[in-house]
Amino acid sequence: MAACAGGVSMRVRDVIAALESMMPCDDQAISVDGLVCGDAEAPVRAIGVTFVASVSAVEVARANGIDLLLSHEGAFFRHQGDAPATDAVASQKKRQLLDLGVAVYRLHDRPHRTAPDWIAEGLAEALGWAADVRLRLAVPCDVPVAVWPEGRPMDDVVREVCARLGLPRVRISGRADVVRRAALLPGYRGTGDLVAHVFRETGADVVLVGEGPEWEAMEYARDAAELGLSRAVLWLGHQASESPGMRRIAEALRLHCTVPVLWLDQPQAYTWFERGDG
Repeated sequence: MAACAGGVSMRVRDVIAALESMMPCDDQAISVDGLVCGDAEAPVRAIGVTFVASVSAVEVARANGIDLLLSHEGAFFRHQGDAPATDAVASQKKRQLLDLGVAVYRLHDRPHRTAPDWIAEGLAEALGWAADVRLRLAVPCDVPVAVWPEGRPMDDVVREVCARLGLPRVRISGRADVVRRAALLPGYRGTGDLVAHVFRETGADVVLVGEGPEWEAMEYARDAAELGLSRAVLWLGHQASESPGMRRIAEALRLHCTVPVLWLDQPQAYTWFERGDG
């Protein structure tokens, strides 16, 4: 465990060092990770880990005495770079972050660049499939594949996914009556080229993805079904697919820290509107 002199158990830089020790990878592969706000020398009494540093997540962090919030996705609504200074939402959020005094650290590339991918492993564990991962695709990214030689009915797999991840529904493209292999692509990895590559290289019947352009992989799976091929895509949503991996990081980080580490779950950023018959 890391410790600091002068009566302070940890500083922000100590937590960053702990993360680097936990998830060693080529630093040249890191492009977006780093402090979004806050001081690397600031003391840390408690650490929060979440999917994205939303306004509500930062407020919850402050209310729980958290000084440092680890956020997988960017705080200002884009993967790289800063939001326009003239944007009212971004500018007000920046002021609120400063007023609340919570340091925010973006932790995106390191979990994904470490082998195996911490985010994909977290999804496999949350689904209860970790012991079934008997195949991995390493290029262009780490893709764990659960293998069931005897096969499982597709409906049973979908029900299990929803139950394990607490999802009321998932979208499905294509068709696979029997599932012998299921590949995991959490986050924004649902592009047509990558999904097609995973199907070809792993022999998967089903690929679980976070999100991607709907007209690419969705249309690929739809045409595969029309051609009689066993290929289906389950669309989990970006947050639902990556939150288990960040929760896994929170659990592991507790072993490296002298302060509490809390997982901060949060609701989806959207709601469903049901038309009804009235």
